[in-house]
Amino acid sequence: MKILCLLPAVILFASCASNPSAAPAASWSPAASEGRQIRRTGSLKMKTHKLKGSSEKSIALVHSHQGILQSSTLTEDVYQATIKVPSSSLEPLMEELSSFAKVTRKSVSQDDVTRQTRDLQAEVQNKIALRNRLRELLKQATKVSDVLEIEKELANVQTELDQLTGTLKSLRSQVSSSTLSLNIERDRLPGPLGLVTKSSSWLVGKLFYLN
Repeated sequence: MKILCLLPAVILFASCASNPSAAPAASWSPAASEGRQIRRTGSLKMKTHKLKGSSEKSIALVHSHQGILQSSTLTEDVYQATIKVPSSSLEPLMEELSSFAKVTRKSVSQDDVTRQTRDLQAEVQNKIALRNRLRELLKQATKVSDVLEIEKELANVQTELDQLTGTLKSLRSQVSSSTLSLNIERDRLPGPLGLVTKSSSWLVGKLFYLN
């Protein structure tokens, strides 16, 4: 029996199996079957008279919710941060952040990636099955040409498997951890006090100009 004669059939079978419309989907993990796979992101904009204090409070709250500051910037007029937080803590964190500053905009968006996740899982399992079949064929191969051809196909399958696994891992991470964009602006003092401050600055400028 020629090993190379079996190779196209093995690859064709695996290709059909990886197509959800051509074959039943591979089994799904118990964790994924418990509910929908939802990717969530939040955005929160606020104003405060005490920018530095508010930024410090926000950092403490992020840590208390097991969150991570991916990036943050503090200037004289604004504090900006990109936060990764467990999905279950996204809205509680936003609620607590809203308690010490004036909210100007607040939103949460959701994206159902259940089917995408399941399809990727099925593809990964089918690629693993194909890789295992190719390994069995490799054990049976005796001719150098057969060995080289199977090893080449094995390398291609492993590359595809690594790419699919990476995509699936990234998608699962996006589901388990939500991203929050936080923006806190300095709220300049309004009313008479603000006018006095502005007038004082104008008067000091004039005095320096006259001198």
